[in-house]
Amino acid sequence: MRNILNDFHFVPDGATSLVDALCRFIKEEITFGRITGGEKLPTIGEICKTTGLTFAQARRVTECLAREGYACSRPHVGTVVLSRGDNVLRGRVLFIMPDEDVGRYHPCQLIDIVGRRLTASGYSFSVASFSRDENDKLAFLKSELLRATDLVIAVRASPQVQKVLAESGVNHFFVYGDKPESDDHPWIRFSPEEAISQFADHCQKAGVKHVAQVRNEGADTLDAQPALAERGIDSSWMTISCSKEGWGRFDGIVHCGYEAFATMPRTSIPELLLFRDGFFTQGATMAFLASGIKIPEDVKIVTFSNAGIGPVYIKPVTRIEINPVEAGEKVADFALAILTRGRIPRPPQIKPRYVIGETFPF
Repeated sequence: MRNILNDFHFVPDGATSLVDALCRFIKEEITFGRITGGEKLPTIGEICKTTGLTFAQARRVTECLAREGYACSRPHVGTVVLSRGDNVLRGRVLFIMPDEDVGRYHPCQLIDIVGRRLTASGYSFSVASFSRDENDKLAFLKSELLRATDLVIAVRASPQVQKVLAESGVNHFFVYGDKPESDDHPWIRFSPEEAISQFADHCQKAGVKHVAQVRNEGADTLDAQPALAERGIDSSWMTISCSKEGWGRFDGIVHCGYEAFATMPRTSIPELLLFRDGFFTQGATMAFLASGIKIPEDVKIVTFSNAGIGPVYIKPVTRIEINPVEAGEKVADFALAILTRGRIPRPPQIKPRYVIGETFPF
């Protein structure tokens, strides 16, 4: 019988104790069927010798396994694994994303859809976040990757995270963000080009001469300028400063959008505003309503938004809309194809659609 402790590795991350890490490791070995019912686990003495745990700490590991139904103590035999029946999982998938995406609508929808699909297919599904700070040592992520993992789905991975994943040797693919530095792993990219082209065509047909693109200071940018320039339409940027306390909370973003446009003179209003964020758009439309500025007569409005939570306004808003549920299904399909077929298919693209509403009609 193999000594499972030879496969146990522990990287201190400041959050998980050695006792908890070892208990979790053994439970995963049992859950994934790498240790089967009836097999004998290492003795307390063997645990102490291999890991450096004290006798009391090693006993806490075996007590944890017994308490949670993974093993039992048998007289004159030792700690024995209990049969898991049909509860053996096919593998483990880890979903990671930046700290700033935790709690945001689109990533949460991705997690929900992908997690449901993979769990229903018999895989363990875990979620972890990482810091994009260059000085972050990413110790927690490194310790997660030491656990037996079949696939990592990395959303908007920074170069530091890409390096950690490459060094881990764990199978992985990327979703969104900039093109990975290495072509060794697939990338599901956000591809708004077609929708932006349709928006630019609409502007040309409507005779729009100038578009002001509105973004929050520090936010990532989707730029329609190249498509507009190809059609002879001028564009400019309006960068609105929004405090970190407000940005990230929906009501704070709405308020920030309202404050930015509430005192804008009518003569300063651009012909068409293209907003980067739907909640920012909602605040601006509230400000225009309060000021008596008519949409689309005085100003035309277009926004990027998620399907299902677009700006709340008295008229349907023209928008470049991404459906996070459809995106989640594509990511789940791709992950399952890799896990079940043993090969990497061609990555899909996540494409938003251009939806014409009454804030910029034909």
